[in-house]
Amino acid sequence: MITLPPPLTSSDVRARLRAECLAAGGQKRWAYGLGLSQQYVGDVLAGRRLPSDRILRKLGLQRETVFVPREPEEIVLYDADGVTALVPQRVFD
Repeated sequence: MITLPPPLTSSDVRARLRAECLAAGGQKRWAYGLGLSQQYVGDVLAGRRLPSDRILRKLGLQRETVFVPREPEEIVLYDADGVTALVPQRVFD
């Protein structure tokens, strides 16, 4: 039975991309080598955009959709004076 490594987080993917850019001599060189703009690669590194399939392939990755249970959300309720009155949690079933 093949054991797969745990899924990577967005931060993990950005770290890999950052390392690849450094190894290539910078974002511009890495981006242009793939036919992408430096701006797009910079946006991916900053977390403003998701990496394209082209970037993921170059990093040896692929995108898969994973569904996980939602964490409960806190809902803070204040009284008329702005004092916290209640902090219940919204639980998703």
